[in-house]
Amino acid sequence: MASIVHEGDLDLSHLTLPAGLELPEHVGGCLDLSGLTSAEGVKLPEHVDGDLSLGGLISAEGVKLPEDVGWSLNLSGLTTAEGLKLPEHVGGWLGLSGLTSAEGLKLPEDVGGSLDLSGLTSAEGLKLPEHIGRNLDLRGLTTAEGLKLPKGVGGDLYLRGLATARGLKLPEDVGWSLDLRGLTTVEGLKLPKGVGGDLTLSGLISSEGLKLPEHVGGNLYLSGLTSAEGLKMPEHVGGWLGLSGLTTAEGLRMPLHVGGDIYLWSLDENEYDQEVHGPRELNGRVRFHEPSDGGGRPRRRH
Repeated sequence: MASIVHEGDLDLSHLTLPAGLELPEHVGGCLDLSGLTSAEGVKLPEHVDGDLSLGGLISAEGVKLPEDVGWSLNLSGLTTAEGLKLPEHVGGWLGLSGLTSAEGLKLPEDVGGSLDLSGLTSAEGLKLPEHIGRNLDLRGLTTAEGLKLPKGVGGDLYLRGLATARGLKLPEDVGWSLDLRGLTTVEGLKLPKGVGGDLTLSGLISSEGLKLPEHVGGNLYLSGLTSAEGLKMPEHVGGWLGLSGLTTAEGLRMPLHVGGDIYLWSLDENEYDQEVHGPRELNGRVRFHEPSDGGGRPRRRH
């Protein structure tokens, strides 16, 4: 008979079969059952104060999850939500990256950490929590149809798979980074007033109609633009400014402040004049030549 309470972590990751497994009612630390592909017949603890790792499960049939998971819940092996009943509260990360459809998925009302739904290709039937404390990963979505995002995302918001912003309503607040690198046009795009971290729009080939936030706390990636005509920059960019695709300085007006380097790899040095184009305050350097990684290969474009 298993004890009622197990203080500290319980690592059972070596188990591949659930037969004969008896678990305590309460685990004071983390519980690792990542080796199981099925938990049918297993009575899981009612409470797990730390992480609960069930990343090997390929089916949720017959699984009764704890009422409360204090930190992270890893169910990344599931490809369907059939039979899945999630806890009302997950204090940290909720990993459901294997799901390809939201059919039957009922998410907790509150996710204190990150929510990984990177395997979804459609938002049909998806109801997200009103607030996500850290990151929201929806990088697999190719369309925003049916997508209702939370009002607030405390960390990063990954939407890099979207090819169009039609129907996309972004949160009022993104605490850290916003990744929209798949967009090639700004049609339908309304960005938040501020982005606390990086803003990635490296797929845009034209700035026509683009209204950038007043403040970008991290890096701003606009490496797909070949012209700055009509481009109105934020007043403040806290990190790098990636304009490595610009071939002309015509119409270029830099932010008042750039906290890192400016990348102008495709621009002739003679075309750029900081006194004319800005920024007024630059904490990094202007880089006109694309560095190599030591093996003669170009680094990731900025």
